[in-house]
This record gives sequence, structure tokens and C-alpha cells, in this order.
Amino acid sequence: MLQPDYSRLLLRCSECGKINRCLACALIGDQLRPTDSTPLQNLIQPKGHYIYNQGDEIKNLFFLKAGSVKNIYTNKRGDQQIINFYFPGEVIGLPQLQHSHHSSSAVTLEKSVICSFSLRFILANCEGNPHLLNTVLERFDAEIQHRHESLLAINHRSAGKRLADFLLELIYRHDLSRNYPILLSLTMSRADIANYLGLAPETISRILSKYEKSGLILVNKKKIQINNLNDLSACLE
Repeated sequence: MLQPDYSRLLLRCSECGKINRCLACALIGDQLRPTDSTPLQNLIQPKGHYIYNQGDEIKNLFFLKAGSVKNIYTNKRGDQQIINFYFPGEVIGLPQLQHSHHSSSAVTLEKSVICSFSLRFILANCEGNPHLLNTVLERFDAEIQHRHESLLAINHRSAGKRLADFLLELIYRHDLSRNYPILLSLTMSRADIANYLGLAPETISRILSKYEKSGLILVNKKKIQINNLNDLSACLE
């Protein structure tokens, strides 16, 4: 798979393919090129970079332009739980805005391009911009709903249904449902997927092998080809 030209992603807002989904564009205008002197910063981060750590004061909101990110909660015993993954076009950690400090950490799964913009600047602009405030609240509500649905799936579905639901979620979040065949490139490890779904890594491997033997998918390391979307959806029934 071709890698994106990351330098080309450091663009003016008006040149960005994610302009219609980005809160920063509504705040700052479409001609601004992000620099260190503006409320918006546009940065390329390496794999394994901590965008923020659990316990850090919330000062910025982060928009993922390219790459992928995992969201990790760590309890007092040091146990870690992945609570979400983020992909291009999504705002990272939006539900945490109800707190003064981050309740989890965000780590890049691969080389990523991230727009960081000042939370204080956002809140100041929301006061005189009902449309922007409504947009922020809609994003907030959508992610809270996603968290609730994920918890429901983990608590009430079999291992096979959890994995099928996860693959379907990736397909729709990457807007691949109209493709045939559907090709997924996983940036997270099987251990990460297992942690997110509340399963063992061996269980993930076993289910993928089962799906492959049935002709539902083809697996090549971190690449998964979905041969029939309807058949995959039927796994949830």
C-alpha cells in the first residue's frame, strides 16, 4: 500500500481534504497556514508518540489528519484498557472535555499528522458561534454513544460477534463499504484488538482463522480482505 506524502498534509486549511469535518476550520478560517504563533499547530508525529498522557491538564483539542491513534486508560494497579481507536478525520479525546485533566492517554499507532488547537480558543469562539457549539456537542454525543455501544457489545456478545462488529466498524469509519472486495489494513496489533474487545490474542487469531476457512475473509499479516460484507454482517445475527 502506498504511503501518504506527509509533507503534502501540512497544508492550508482550504487545501485540506478533511476541511468539512474539522472544527479548526470553522474557528480559524480557510486561508490560515498553521504556525507556532497561531491557535492551530500542524505536526507530524512518529509511531509511539504520546499526544497526551493520562493526568495531563487539558489545554488542546487534537484532530487526526493522517495515521491512527489508540486511546488507553490505566487504573491504579497499572492495568491498561484500550477504550478507542481514532482514524483520519476524527477528533481525539473529545469526551474528556468534561474534565480538567485527561482521563486516558493517546498514542500514535503509526506515523501520523495531527492538528492541535487551543481549547481556550475553541471555548471563546463557541460563546459567539451557536453553529460551532452545536458541532462540538454533536461530536461529543456521537463519541459517548460509540463508547456505550462498545461496552454493550463486549458485555453481551460472543467473541466471534465482537470481532465481526469491530471489523464492520473499521469498514464504515474508513468509508470502505462501497468497495469490492474490501481491503482493511490494520495499524493496531492483535494484542491491541484483543485488549479493546476484552478477549485473548489467541482468541482473535482463532476467530480470524475460522472466518478465513469459511471463505468470509483473507488474512495476510495485518491486511484483511472482506469478500462479502453481507456475510460478515450476518455474523452479528
